[in-house]
Amino acid sequence: MTCSACRAALSARLDGEPSHTSAEETGAGRHLAGCADCRDWLAVAQRLRELARSAPGPSPEWTRALLAGVLGPEAPPVDRCG
Repeated sequence: MTCSACRAALSARLDGEPSHTSAEETGAGRHLAGCADCRDWLAVAQRLRELARSAPGPSPEWTRALLAGVLGPEAPPVDRCG
């Protein structure tokens, strides 16, 4: 299994997608056992997922700052954006 195929299978697993085949799962497991780069990739992906899940939702202030940063001072008021 290539790194690309392994990471695609791992990404699907992290997203909760069902495995296409048990061979894919076995191949990804074997690949991880021998590939430090993919183990590192998985650790970072898992940490990113944890951070995203634990992050607070955007507040009106956060949304206002984001819109101002993207659109500049012409950003519409937050209450008109929803």
